Amino acid sequence: MLKLLNISDPKVLIGLSVFFVLIGGMVIDPLAGLTCFALAGILALVAGLRGTRRLRYLAFFLLIIVSALAVSRFPGASQHFDVYKSKAVTGDIK
Repeated sequence: MLKLLNISDPKVLIGLSVFFVLIGGMVIDPLAGLTCFALAGILALVAGLRGTRRLRYLAFFLLIIVSALAVSRFPGASQHFDVYKSKAVTGDIK
């Protein structure tokens, strides 16, 4: 019989966090990448709170990586959002 995957398991949360880090690094849109990094950080934080000692160290390491990647992606995402906002105000969106 197949055992269903337990989403609340910290190992699964760490795996999803790594998945979102990879997706956030590959996506071209800076705002989408920043969103993926934010989701990865949230999942790593939850895994760190619920996991064993070894998983907590891994989650802490992931949080440091996600924070650095999010900070590096933030200026591009901010500029991208400002361009979108100016186009939305002027009605230039097609």
